[in-house]
Amino acid sequence: MAAGAHVSVPYTELDAGLAKLDALPAPRYVLFNADADPATGLPWCPDCVRACPAVKRTMADRGASLLEVGVGQRSDWKGNAAHPCRVDPRFKVGGVPTLVHWRGGGSGAGAKMGLELEDAASPQEAVGLVAKFIAETSAAQ
Repeated sequence: MAAGAHVSVPYTELDAGLAKLDALPAPRYVLFNADADPATGLPWCPDCVRACPAVKRTMADRGASLLEVGVGQRSDWKGNAAHPCRVDPRFKVGGVPTLVHWRGGGSGAGAKMGLELEDAASPQEAVGLVAKFIAETSAAQ
């Protein structure tokens, strides 16, 4: 896969997804996203509906490699303090969407952006936030 590659896995396959991500060119990122609601075909999280397409588009435009991790259905995530993504010491995801800079090579997770994406009022605002995040974190690669 080339730079700008996008891999998607459910949270139950996070480690396999990270192994795939490690094989991709830097900069690398992990996006935690809500799974699609079977009734609508859209993520159950309205913040994810608004921000995640902008995140994915910006990653591709900037040539960044992206692992998208579905955290499951609303019932899997909401109110579940023991959800594997919440308790994984590498990520400790508090909410979705969350974007994490993945340094790989044994260095693991770096900077994290969560609340900023949740609070983005528009896809355009999310694009600006993500572009700045990529610029700051890829410079520190």
